[in-house]
Amino acid sequence: MRKFREREHAFLVEGADLVTAGMAAGLRPQLVFVRRGSAAHEAAAADGRLADVAVYIVTDRVAAKISTLEAPPDVLAVFPLPAAPPLYGLAGPGEGAASTPGAEATRGTGRAGAAAGVVVVYADRVADPGNMGTLVRAAAAFGAAALAASPGSVDLFAPKVVRAGMGAAFALPLYPEIALDDLVARTGIADVYGLVAHDGADLATAELRRPAVLCVGAERAGLSPESLGAVTQRLTIGLAPEAAGTVESLNAGVAGAVALYEFSRRRPAGAPTTAPGAARPAPPKIRTGARRRPRKDDHGRRAAADPQGARPGAGCSVHDGALRDPRGARHDDAREGPRRRARAQEPAHRGPALDLDGGPRGPAAARQGRQH
Repeated sequence: MRKFREREHAFLVEGADLVTAGMAAGLRPQLVFVRRGSAAHEAAAADGRLADVAVYIVTDRVAAKISTLEAPPDVLAVFPLPAAPPLYGLAGPGEGAASTPGAEATRGTGRAGAAAGVVVVYADRVADPGNMGTLVRAAAAFGAAALAASPGSVDLFAPKVVRAGMGAAFALPLYPEIALDDLVARTGIADVYGLVAHDGADLATAELRRPAVLCVGAERAGLSPESLGAVTQRLTIGLAPEAAGTVESLNAGVAGAVALYEFSRRRPAGAPTTAPGAARPAPPKIRTGARRRPRKDDHGRRAAADPQGARPGAGCSVHDGALRDPRGARHDDAREGPRRRARAQEPAHRGPALDLDGGPRGPAAARQGRQH
């Protein structure tokens, strides 16, 4: 829930690809959960990047409780909320550069010239997670400097938004809960474009200046009156004549992506080609795939899957359903009593102890969990 993300300054990331994208962007996960028996099970235990991270090997039942998906992924992680840079540093000094179809853009020089090329996306009351995730992904793909969202928009770090963005949340600064006039005042950007369904300048031929704020409203409601009051030019995406009477407008995600492509296509020479804070090349991924058939353990039995418990994996080696810690002690699931199996043991590096139904156990554990 949003209030827990804001209180703990952390958010849930689901899927090996997205967890890898977060680590590639330089973020260190606070907790990692890996489904027991998945292809990522052994890979997570051998991944050196997770050496000082609390890694818990969990059963399907526990993974289903943690995940927001009907079919939980093999890997889930809790990341700290990224710290966005101050808004006043996005545009920087320098005058905007005009860009028209066929016109030769003016080349900026130095820091001022690069700052003059930024585009900031503003999502106005966009409540659909899929549309918001598409906007975040398009903003990162077409080199926007940042994305800000108005009060009343969906949480930028909600699980569905993060999944729809496919890791783009790690690639550019995100600013939730900010009014458009406040965004304009704090960035000093003079040109504010608003996408409207009708009666705006044709996006294909309009003059697009930078730095700029591109405002995208909700699919049905459009831009709010307050945002329209701050817009300096309205833009309309021309639809095919054959669509008349059938398609009235595009949804927020698609419309924003089309407009961002047009800004990117007419990028002035010297303008930045990637958003600030763009992710570095991704390291090797945590591999997932089909589950392996369980092999027999040292006693000739098939390794028993723990039906209830969650096991910490950091600092331990995983072997056919049993855990071996660095001192050589062997903890066999088949020999443990039901009450011991039902508890999560602390990892070797003293990560927070977890209760099966969620949350650290006890006040001390809760304080320790918030420090990660």
